[in-house]
Amino acid sequence: MTGTIIRKIEISADPARVFEAFTTKKDLAKWLSEYYEITPVAGGKWKMGREEDGWVSKGRFLEVNPNEKLVYTWQVNGFEGKPPVEKPNWSNENPSKVTLTLAKSEKGTVITIVHEGFPERSEDYYSHEVGWELQAGEVLKYYLEHSENEFDKWWSGQKDGWDTRWQKMVEEHKTEDISQYNSR
Repeated sequence: MTGTIIRKIEISADPARVFEAFTTKKDLAKWLSEYYEITPVAGGKWKMGREEDGWVSKGRFLEVNPNEKLVYTWQVNGFEGKPPVEKPNWSNENPSKVTLTLAKSEKGTVITIVHEGFPERSEDYYSHEVGWELQAGEVLKYYLEHSENEFDKWWSGQKDGWDTRWQKMVEEHKTEDISQYNSR
């Protein structure tokens, strides 16, 4: 059984600008991860994070339709030690898949995010569910709807409690899911 995350986020920016925010190293380094490599073409690769920091997410683009759709694989890899050694992980053999669809709306763009292929009720499922909510639903949204100076001020105020907030939300999502599952 696999878990699927589905999110819809409306952002006050046109689809071309939203697509650019998901496919350019400069934008991704600003709103998502300081360390980002990307070649946004079918068959191209992306990589976020650094082994020496303990984690890397990476994948390959399956479909790139500018300003409309991105489909790519997603692997999460944990590392430990010096030099960093990769820890075994379910996604090494079974990467999940992300489909981002961009649709023009009255206010700008509706992003539909479908992230599928997680082991159901796994820690990775919940952390990605919260990740899309926070990173795309809050950080990307603020990044695209405000000036760079406003974003920088806002983001510097968010960073201190970010990990604590993330973990708290993961626990809340797990609790909600377990109670819904048990009520069936």
